[in-house]
Amino acid sequence: MRVGIIDTGLQRGQWQRLHGGQSFVLSDEEVLLRPLGQDHLGHGTLVTQLLSEQAPQAQLLMAQVFGERPATTAAQVGAGLAWLLEQGVSLINCSLGLHADRPMLRELCRQAAEQGVLICASSPAMGQPVYPAAYSGVVAVTGDARCQPGQWSWLQEERAEFGAPVGRGAEGGASMACARFSGMLAAFWTERPSLNGAEVLHYFRQHAIRSGPQTREPLCAENT
Repeated sequence: MRVGIIDTGLQRGQWQRLHGGQSFVLSDEEVLLRPLGQDHLGHGTLVTQLLSEQAPQAQLLMAQVFGERPATTAAQVGAGLAWLLEQGVSLINCSLGLHADRPMLRELCRQAAEQGVLICASSPAMGQPVYPAAYSGVVAVTGDARCQPGQWSWLQEERAEFGAPVGRGAEGGASMACARFSGMLAAFWTERPSLNGAEVLHYFRQHAIRSGPQTREPLCAENT
């Protein structure tokens, strides 16, 4: 299956992993399409690695929406999303969050949902809502310390529907948890191509290791 990634790109030495890539550069309020460039920030490279570890058979396409600085715009993210939809992807990983709601981006996410394309977007555990994770129809994912590798939780929260392993250091946080969850989705979906997105999500809700929000759990007697 074809999986899109919206991120900072991928290191040149790993471009063989990709089945396609495009860079989206903002210039004078206009988004320009450019050839895929070097990943200067490393975030997209790590996201791609974690997703690929879960779903090595997935055909990956990269929409690069960052340059040398850790900043992007809704216009660039929207252009990358539109391009990935044109490429016929079934799943899109968006391990980033914008602080402002933009009608254009909201409409593109709605179109993706209508086409049966799943968008998994990272959502931080605390703070203000971010986009596209906060849009209806987008699968919001955060880190869940209760999850071990290969596990996920169905949080049923307003901020995030699913949780996935948190990881440590550069591999930690909601962004990387989202990449892991997208990889698990892609691996499952690849083995069951007859399912649609809604059926895939139903399976993940029914087979989560935990159901409900994260809470402080009591210590075991031997640990007190």
